[in-house]
Amino acid sequence: MTVGKIEITEDKVLKLKPIFESIVSRKYGKDIRFRTLTMGGITVKDHSVKKVGR
Repeated sequence: MTVGKIEITEDKVLKLKPIFESIVSRKYGKDIRFRTLTMGGITVKDHSVKKVGR
């Protein structure tokens, strides 16, 4: 998928996932990990992340 002039691929979303996690973790002061991340219609899933209940 192309967003603007940037072509989004699954590899690029996988590389951006830890960057987004660190930004959100710093903002909220907690270690935050995404189980799924969707960008430009491409979804990546990380099944190693445990689901935490509230």
